[in-house]
Amino acid sequence: GVAAKLQQSVFQGVQPSMFTYTAMTVYFVQGSLGLAALARTFYFKDTLGLSPAEVAALQGITTLPWVIKPVYGFISDGLPLF
Repeated sequence: GVAAKLQQSVFQGVQPSMFTYTAMTVYFVQGSLGLAALARTFYFKDTLGLSPAEVAALQGITTLPWVIKPVYGFISDGLPLF
């Protein structure tokens, strides 16, 4: 029936479970974020007129706090900062 066809085509023979749905949701969200990043890149290029090097520099600057955050976390866990 339809359920067997759906399990074979969508789930590729994997038995549906809560873990399966959770994994599918995570991958869907990651794909959505990737699509948003693509739109952001075209916005920078077309609307703001930035070159690829300028877009890379801007994204690197805005990503920097998330790169520093784990290091700050380790330091603040080991030493009282405030």
